Amino acid sequence: MLTVHLYEEEKGLRLVENASLASAWPGLAGRSIWVDIENPTDEEARELAEVCGFHHLTVEDAMTPVQPPKVEEFGGYLFLLFRGLRPTEEGFELDSYKLAAFLGPGFLVTVHQRPVAACREVSKLVLEKDLPMESQVDRVLHALVDRMMDEILPILDRFEGRLEELELAVFSRDPASDVLQELLTLKRQLLTIRRLVAPQREMLGRLARRDLPFIEERTSHYFRDVYDHVARMEETTMVLTDLASGALEAQLSVSSNRLNEIVKVLTIFSAVWMPLTFLAGVYGMNFEFLPELKIHWFYPALWVGWGVIAVGMLAIFRWRRWI
Repeated sequence: MLTVHLYEEEKGLRLVENASLASAWPGLAGRSIWVDIENPTDEEARELAEVCGFHHLTVEDAMTPVQPPKVEEFGGYLFLLFRGLRPTEEGFELDSYKLAAFLGPGFLVTVHQRPVAACREVSKLVLEKDLPMESQVDRVLHALVDRMMDEILPILDRFEGRLEELELAVFSRDPASDVLQELLTLKRQLLTIRRLVAPQREMLGRLARRDLPFIEERTSHYFRDVYDHVARMEETTMVLTDLASGALEAQLSVSSNRLNEIVKVLTIFSAVWMPLTFLAGVYGMNFEFLPELKIHWFYPALWVGWGVIAVGMLAIFRWRRWI
């Protein structure tokens, strides 16, 4: 679906849905245009290259579902790839999506395969004139990127809350058996967020410093604000990753300590039973001449000896603080 936000000095702002790019694009003088393309067809991809004059490699990157964030400068426009994240209904799994943007003098073209909430929100702001688009299409790009990055903040807050719960569960008396698996899942997701946030921080830094064309000075201040947010998000992600790693190590240490306690108890029982088993084995041999067997009080005395040996060994273990 192709949606055109077109501002003309004579006619003002108007919205055209399912329009033809070839009919809306020519004659950009005195116009500001934002073209949003959702789930583009092959014909729309050809129009991007032919009508708009975009390089076929950038169009190919915009159509490819899996691409890392990047920014490339061409003669008449900037090509930017941003990646966003949104939570899914299945636990703490994340859904990654891509937004490609072509920014030039007086025009902005955004391409995405699936619906993007930021595009709907910014489109509403533009139509309600809360976001001026005339000669400020870079402000539209800022608004899109700002909302995409803001979607990550609730995810980090959610992860932080769950990590605190898992840390408490690690040191509980009866930890759940799936704590280790959930910690590994959270750490993997945090690393995914970090891989997406880090390159976009560099991109936003370049936009904020005006190292790239087609970004007005007034808009660079807005990008600097987004850069600060993304920088804090990257720091938060690093801190949460360290917390997840620490919780993993604590879980493994606690599990190891519990195993050591079990082994210690079993070892103590084995040590106590060794001399008892030895005596039982000696007097259980089938020899004819065992003088003690003729003494009528020897059997109860043997039981008393076994008891003294067991209690004595436990007392020694206690004195040495082994138990």
